[in-house]
Amino acid sequence: MLEKRENIVKYLEDYHAGKILQGKDIGLIDVDNFIRYKSGQVTIINGLDNVGKTIWMLWYFLCLSKKHGLKWIIYSGENKSGQLVRQLIQFYTGQYLSKLSIKDVYRYEIEISNWFTFVDNSYFFKSKELFEIFKKSEADGCLIDPFTGMDREYTHAANYDFLNESRHFCNSTGKSLYVNTHVVSEAARRVYNDKHEYAGYQSPPSKSESEGGQPFGNRTDDFITIHRLVGHPIMKFKTMVFIRKIKDHETGGLISSINEPLLFDFNNGLGFTVNGQNPLNKTVEVQKELSQLTPNINFYEVGRNEDKEECPF
Repeated sequence: MLEKRENIVKYLEDYHAGKILQGKDIGLIDVDNFIRYKSGQVTIINGLDNVGKTIWMLWYFLCLSKKHGLKWIIYSGENKSGQLVRQLIQFYTGQYLSKLSIKDVYRYEIEISNWFTFVDNSYFFKSKELFEIFKKSEADGCLIDPFTGMDREYTHAANYDFLNESRHFCNSTGKSLYVNTHVVSEAARRVYNDKHEYAGYQSPPSKSESEGGQPFGNRTDDFITIHRLVGHPIMKFKTMVFIRKIKDHETGGLISSINEPLLFDFNNGLGFTVNGQNPLNKTVEVQKELSQLTPNINFYEVGRNEDKEECPF
């Protein structure tokens, strides 16, 4: 089938008139300059274990849902859906779940369920099965978390088959696909050099250091690396987001500097902040209040102080 000339002419006319639509923003200029939601795209995310890839992606999705009403379907093979919904409610309200009345918990769960649907992870899905589930959903965007959580082969050829499946799924449905990937052992061993301010701490991986290698950089539209200095006395509360690839700059987005990632404060688990701003709620005020009351609490390790709950990171 040949592309219709009128489609090409329509694009040229729109570009000439400055009518190319920008991808959807979350309302934070420091973030929106670099990353936008765009329909029908494949986005690969990589990062070391325990840096909070899933949690940051959920927060980002929720920001898009609140501003634009986008809907998501999540397959998370490594997390309980209830835990993820709890985190979403805490992001959305700026309060710990234990501080809400059970009536409010039910109410907010209903609100979250309007935007988020979760695939039962008790079943080991093949990629084609997941794509069928995604296709039948009303979701605008889909998350596979992680890539290695599926019933499939992981040879070089099989990885390209999956990426081609992903491309066809997005092209044919208009839905966007996000895939969390782990990294190879070499990336997990590498640390900043002795002259760096973070000497001895693990350095962020490159695109090619995803399990599966460079094909994940080759066949994706956008590529994100999420990193955190686990064990650092200060930076363990900061999530670094590197925008490694933006295929379509016309619709928004930029590649971030190698040495200057987007920096997000964990905000005691109540919604990430950038330069003190969170588009979801007024959690900056909550953060200041909590820090005055409990300045030495490590929220990455205990989550809710009163219950000693384990943090999802």
